[in-house]
Amino acid sequence: MAIAYVTPAEAIKSKGLRLILVRGAPSPWGLAAKAIFEIKKLDYVTAPLELGGKNEEIVAWSGQNSAPVVAWNDEPPVNRWQDIILLAERLAPTPALIPVDARQRVLMWGFVNELAGEQGIGWNRRLQSFGRVRNSGKTNPVSEALIGKYGYDAEAVKTAPQRIAGSLAALTAQLRQQQARGVDFLVGERLSAADIYLVTFLNLVAPLPPEQCPMPDAFRAGFTAREPEILAALDPALLAHRDRMFRAHFKSPMEF
Repeated sequence: MAIAYVTPAEAIKSKGLRLILVRGAPSPWGLAAKAIFEIKKLDYVTAPLELGGKNEEIVAWSGQNSAPVVAWNDEPPVNRWQDIILLAERLAPTPALIPVDARQRVLMWGFVNELAGEQGIGWNRRLQSFGRVRNSGKTNPVSEALIGKYGYDAEAVKTAPQRIAGSLAALTAQLRQQQARGVDFLVGERLSAADIYLVTFLNLVAPLPPEQCPMPDAFRAGFTAREPEILAALDPALLAHRDRMFRAHFKSPMEF
């Protein structure tokens, strides 16, 4: 079932929890926020951001031409993944997705940063997609608009596969340590935000099958990693964990 979007104007006027998602694209930042709200049984309305569009109402309201954007009642909208997690925890403390133990909490924030933060897997895969556009010699208005927003560094594109591989290796090592002590979650003793972000961001290197995450063929081709460094670091245990977390905690198919 597709998302029942309201218009941006309707979302802005609404009370309660509002979520702005990229329409028609499996943005891992937005899908992670959506999953967290659903796990916490938080009701929300959803409005679309058009990829590469001007989205003038959303920009005037939130100061952002990107998604996700989240707002609660009359509080200022937030868009950083850290702020979205913290807002969800405040609105619905149970089930907690941030570990109580300080060391496990540090690990959770660190691993989510490796997935969703600057220089992380999402950041580097986006940069690689910009590199493919520039190297093709073809003009792509949407990609050029995104390059203008996020920036492009040809030298950083060259090191992106190694950085992604390093992040994947660290995630795998952490998962294997957890499994060795009989725990089936990435950090702590139970589900955390790190498990949720792992599911959505692995779509950028090894997308879930179409029946679980339908997407345009062009997105699937671009998301599927082919670089030898990334493929070598994509441990089957990590993908198996992704599949378990998806089956247990996500709506299937993903909606966007």
